[in-house]
Amino acid sequence: MSVLVVGASGAVGGAVVTGLMARGVEVRASSRTPEKLALPSEVQVFAADLNEPASFAAALESVDRVFLYADLAEPEALIAAFAAAGVRHVVLLSSSAVTFPGAAEDFNGSRFIRVERAIEASGAAYTFLRPGGFASNAARWSWGVRSESAVPLPYPEAVQAPIHEQDIADVAVIALTGDDLIGKAPVLTGPERLTLRQQVDTIGAVIGRPVAVIEQTEEESTAMLSRYLPEVWVRQIVKDWREAVGATPSISSEYERITGRPSRTFRSWVEDHADLFR
Repeated sequence: MSVLVVGASGAVGGAVVTGLMARGVEVRASSRTPEKLALPSEVQVFAADLNEPASFAAALESVDRVFLYADLAEPEALIAAFAAAGVRHVVLLSSSAVTFPGAAEDFNGSRFIRVERAIEASGAAYTFLRPGGFASNAARWSWGVRSESAVPLPYPEAVQAPIHEQDIADVAVIALTGDDLIGKAPVLTGPERLTLRQQVDTIGAVIGRPVAVIEQTEEESTAMLSRYLPEVWVRQIVKDWREAVGATPSISSEYERITGRPSRTFRSWVEDHADLFR
């Protein structure tokens, strides 16, 4: 069996490559900039662009399964190329946003729905991984923590159930190496609800010094984030925070059911990435 990992430079994709190799699977990886990938020599690396389906021709030769993330402007053409190449199973890194009311009209939910539907229409077997918010989103705070021991936030009481990227990768590897998850769409979350303030406090506890929250107005936060992110993403992030104040997000048990292990806590993510904040 040969598996192509699209997006191996990402945190989840890189962990999927490592997990597949540990199981003795032949792994290929693709990237727009393959020269930037730091992968073991056993991994075949291909230059391929998600927006140019023909660029995947070499990477897809004799490939059985594909791990794909959903950052696709025109998914139908790429999925058609997968099907034409004989790919029989696509494991998609989707999002729990597709399960929310009004998802089809929401910027975040709608883009994932479109990719899911393209895969369903292709006739290939599929597994849709639907994680909630990533613990790694806290990496955005690293500069403030390192330089000022402070994190500016407009809605510090927003509640999340952040998931460690390794948990997502673990489930992806199981999906890519067996058939039990074909046709499934597990929603994945972390094991606990935490406010943004509690996440900041956890970072402080791990690195051994207090980290303050500086409360911002929504306008101040929007202006700050807009220096680094496209406007559409800034609107989505701030909207998600605003709507999460006082929320009680569901906690999924799917990771434990699928892997037989408890899911990783936010603190474990911080411990794994503590150098970001020191």
